Amino acid sequence: MQDTHSQFSAPAHHVASFKKQAISEKQSLWFQLSLLQRILISNLLIISCSAIIGSWLTAQLAEAGGFNFVTFVIIICCATLLSGSISYFMLKRAFRPFHELQRALTKIHAGYPRAHVALSRINDPDVREFTGALRQMLVRLEDNARIIQEDQHQLQIMTGRVITAQENERKRIARELHDEASQSLTAIIMGLDAARHQAHDEQQETRLGTLRDMATATLDELRKLALDLRPTMLDDLGLVPAVRWLSRSAAERANFEVKLELHRIGDTDRLPPELETCLFRITQESLTNIIKHAQATKVEIRMSRLPNDNIKLEIRDNGKGFNMTQARHKAICEGHLGLFDIEERAGLLGGKANILPSEGGTAIQVVVPLKPHGCPF
Repeated sequence: MQDTHSQFSAPAHHVASFKKQAISEKQSLWFQLSLLQRILISNLLIISCSAIIGSWLTAQLAEAGGFNFVTFVIIICCATLLSGSISYFMLKRAFRPFHELQRALTKIHAGYPRAHVALSRINDPDVREFTGALRQMLVRLEDNARIIQEDQHQLQIMTGRVITAQENERKRIARELHDEASQSLTAIIMGLDAARHQAHDEQQETRLGTLRDMATATLDELRKLALDLRPTMLDDLGLVPAVRWLSRSAAERANFEVKLELHRIGDTDRLPPELETCLFRITQESLTNIIKHAQATKVEIRMSRLPNDNIKLEIRDNGKGFNMTQARHKAICEGHLGLFDIEERAGLLGGKANILPSEGGTAIQVVVPLKPHGCPF
């Protein structure tokens, strides 16, 4: 019995597959025709069907003696309805490749990554060349986007290395100024003190005292320069004490009020070294810009640890503000890249910097992850 069943089931399966193949071949033959040919064939079929059916109905009614104005109107309406239905069906099939192309273009516009695969399924001769060129363009754009992404990644790596080298050089110069130049000046000051006490006359003592005061002032400037290059407290104590020192120094230099607020972060909390360096330099650059350009009387610095393990730094002033577009153009033309430095430092650690200028002051908002990714510096 099993053999008999298999003998009958196999031919049925072959018949079904043969029918599907025949239908697909007919469809492929239909879509291999151009749009003009399909519309022409559709119109000829509509005209032929309408003429045959209309003539047959008219002849039948004329023989039966029922042909009058009412039946004529009914025949016209039926012919119009039938022609419209056939025309709609045929034209819908004729224009189907264009609808598929429209859907594919919509996916491409929406950023669907594999939209060009849908274009390869359109075999209409009228749109085949267009879809082929479009596929090549999409592939080329994907390759270019990949190359641009790789170049940006390499640029990010190189920028990180440059900043790392810059910070190391700052640290080395600051150490040499502190350890060598400062000690030499201290020895000179002590020698001048000893020489002044051993002076033979008042004029010589005054001259030595003047030289000592000049050496002392030079030593103070040298220490300030070393601290500006790389404050030792940033490496020894952490970010918050370094920002406190930076705020006091800026307030003394520019004679404005600086208020520091901390949320969920304390003086003794230590962050990753590259994160501390990034936020310190951003604060330093912001305060420098405020001193030079803002004419502010009050500055607020807020540093907080967000619930999503991000660190947020916000610096606001009540100065005169500026136009962002003009500032960027001036920065590019004159080489003042402070704004770009703030944005670039935050971006290297996977964060983002927003600079919001207005007539009532400027706000700089920086958010970086607590565990930075990207190029360490």
